[in-house]
Amino acid sequence: MLKDFIRKNLTISSLIFLSLVIVIINFLRFFKHNSAYQFDPWLSNYQGGFVRRGLPGEFFYKIYELFNINPGLVAFIFVCLLYIFFYLNFFKLIEKIKFNRLYFFVILSPISFYFPILNSKATGHKEIILFFLLSTFCILLPKIRRIHSYYFLILAIIFIALAHEGLIFFLTYLIIPFFFFYNFKNFREILFFLIPLLLIIFALLLLNYHFRGTEQHVVAICDSLNNFINNNCKNVGQIAHLKLTLGEYTVQKERWSYGQTTLYPDYFIIYGTGFIFGFFPLFFLYKKSKTNLIFLKDLKFGPILILLVPFFFTLPVYYIAADWGRYLYISYMSSLIIVFFFIKNNMLFFEKKINKSRDNLLLKSLFILIIIFYGFGWTVPICCEKKFKPGIFNAFDKIIYYYNKEK
Repeated sequence: MLKDFIRKNLTISSLIFLSLVIVIINFLRFFKHNSAYQFDPWLSNYQGGFVRRGLPGEFFYKIYELFNINPGLVAFIFVCLLYIFFYLNFFKLIEKIKFNRLYFFVILSPISFYFPILNSKATGHKEIILFFLLSTFCILLPKIRRIHSYYFLILAIIFIALAHEGLIFFLTYLIIPFFFFYNFKNFREILFFLIPLLLIIFALLLLNYHFRGTEQHVVAICDSLNNFINNNCKNVGQIAHLKLTLGEYTVQKERWSYGQTTLYPDYFIIYGTGFIFGFFPLFFLYKKSKTNLIFLKDLKFGPILILLVPFFFTLPVYYIAADWGRYLYISYMSSLIIVFFFIKNNMLFFEKKINKSRDNLLLKSLFILIIIFYGFGWTVPICCEKKFKPGIFNAFDKIIYYYNKEK
C-alpha cells in the first residue's frame, strides 16, 4: 500500500523524504561539532543527581558505562532512528488518503516539515520524541484495547516530561486522539480516565520545577562527559542553562543580548503572522470538513476546536522561553499528525470533494509557484530575531557558508 501511495504521489513523497535526508545531514553536522544547543542537550544525565531533561542522556550514559561506547554516537543513532520511524509512521497515516492540492499546502506549510531545514538550528531537538510517540500512538490506537492504549499514554507522558519539561505543555496533543477515538459512555467515564492523567502531568510539572538544576548539576554532567562534549559545556549551551532560574528564562525576551535590546513588540508581529499564515491550510481543511467526533458535532466551532484548544495549553511556554518558532512548529506538526489520524479513521471527512483544478499547464504552473513561495519562500525564525526568514532565497548563501566552514 505504501509503495502504491508513493508511486501515485511521487512529488509530495519525494519532498517529505528529502526533508528527512536534510534533517539527518544537519544533525550529523551538530554531532560532529558537539553543538552546545542542538546536540549536547541529548547528553544531559543524572550524574549530578536527578534533574530535568536528564532521562535520555542517563540512558546513553549507562550504555557508555556498560559497553564503553561513545554516548554521543548512541544519542546520534537514537535520534536518527526516531526521525526515520516518525516519517514511516506519517506515511502510514497518509498512505490510504487520496491527495488533492489542499493537502500539499497542509503538509508544506512553512512551519511544517521544512521548518527545521529553513531554520537548521531547529533540527534535532527533543520534540522528535513527541512526534514519534504521538504518531506511534495514532497508529496503534485502532489496533489495541482501550486500557492498553491508556497505559501507553501514561508511559509516553512520563517519558516526554522527563526528557524535556517544556514538552509538558504540548501533552494535550497526545491526549486528544485517545479521548476522541474511543466512545465514552458519559462524562463521568471521561473523568475517570482524565483525572489520573492530569494528576500525573501536574506531578511531573512539580518534579521538573523542584529538580530544575543547579551549578553543581551542570558541573557533574559536564565532567562525566568530558571527552564527548563541547569544551565550554559549563558556561554555554542547554546543559549550562540547567542552572538558570525560571525568572532568568522569562526575562530573556525583554533583556536580550545582555540587556541591550528587547524582542518585543516585534515578536508578536512575526510569530502572530507566522501562526495565521502557517496554520491557515489546517484551518481551511477543518473548515471544509465534517466530523463524527462526538465531542464536537454539536459545537458551533466544530473541528476547529481541535486546533485551538491544545494550542491554548501551550501558551505558558511562550511566556517562559524565547524559541517561539520551535513552539509553532511543534504545535503544527502535532496538529498535522492528529488531522491525518482523524481522516484515516473516518472521523473527519468532506461532504463534498474538494474540487481539483483543471489539468492544464497554466494552472499547474501557478500552483507550483504558489507552493514554492508559500512553503519554501519564507518562514518564522526559531528564536531571537526581528524579521522573517527568507527561506530558499538565501539557500545558496548558506551552502557557500557551510562549505567554507567545513574547509
